[in-house]
Amino acid sequence: MPDKVIVWRQQLLDFIRGQYRKIHKSPFMVSLFFFLRNIYSALDDFFKKMLRKKPTLYYMELSVADHCNLNCKGCAFFSNIVNEESFYDLDQFKSDINRLTSLFGNIRTLTLLGGEPLLNKNLPQFIYESRKAFPRSRIRVVTNGLLCKNVSDELIDAFVKNDTILHITQYKPLVGSIDSLKQMLESKGVRYLVGCPVTQFFTAFRVQGDSDVKKAFSLCARKRCTYLAGGHLSICSFPILIRFFDRYFGKSLQESMVNDKIDIYDNNIDGFKIKKILSKPISACRYCSRSEFFEWEQSVSDAKVEDFCVRGAKL
Repeated sequence: MPDKVIVWRQQLLDFIRGQYRKIHKSPFMVSLFFFLRNIYSALDDFFKKMLRKKPTLYYMELSVADHCNLNCKGCAFFSNIVNEESFYDLDQFKSDINRLTSLFGNIRTLTLLGGEPLLNKNLPQFIYESRKAFPRSRIRVVTNGLLCKNVSDELIDAFVKNDTILHITQYKPLVGSIDSLKQMLESKGVRYLVGCPVTQFFTAFRVQGDSDVKKAFSLCARKRCTYLAGGHLSICSFPILIRFFDRYFGKSLQESMVNDKIDIYDNNIDGFKIKKILSKPISACRYCSRSEFFEWEQSVSDAKVEDFCVRGAKL
């Protein structure tokens, strides 16, 4: 790929990320963004119903590995408190992604992440199965990049043959290696994007669970980050991954979220019903408040509940 194209694409990505951060900090802009998106989605679904076509799911993500090799303090996916290997079962994924083809005509963006996805030796198969199921999808793998230089030829082939994007999140340990990593990926023909250097994380998690569900949902910037795990979909990853928080800290928050997941194998459900459910607040929303940003750092000691939580008042 020509250098000018790569530079232009990277500048565009940096601009979009900068604008996203501004929007994310503005409740009005978050609400406006989702209002306009909902109008477009409703119109799209209306015409697809008229034409008897399956709806489009605009975004879906899944963790091919729950654990990680970076140990970020306050990880939104709780990966720094997953102390053992934890992978999405490949056979389960094959069944799940095949089932989704009967529910949706396309998944516009399909993201494989973690944890750290490159820890999963079956990642090439996840990519092939994703592309086989949804030929028109924008498939990407989000990685911290620390393992990229040691990836197998099989994984490289999977990226190239399936037009899959490697999205590298630029954490501090990777900064000095970015240029050589780019050269390696370009030499192998792998499409990639490098994010802006990460200096901050954000959280909206309020462990007291006393926020107004509707207010929390209206302000949420992750309410369209549809998450897949073990035959279930949810508005976001929180109702599914909170089990790791519960286990580590001896809590039982997930017990109040048993109805926050959608069984994709329910014979009485279709893609339109799923999208309708995903457009409404869930009980887990009471554990969210206004987002707060904090400095990124790696955990150097045992995690604390406060690492994951907002300090501000309930909604």
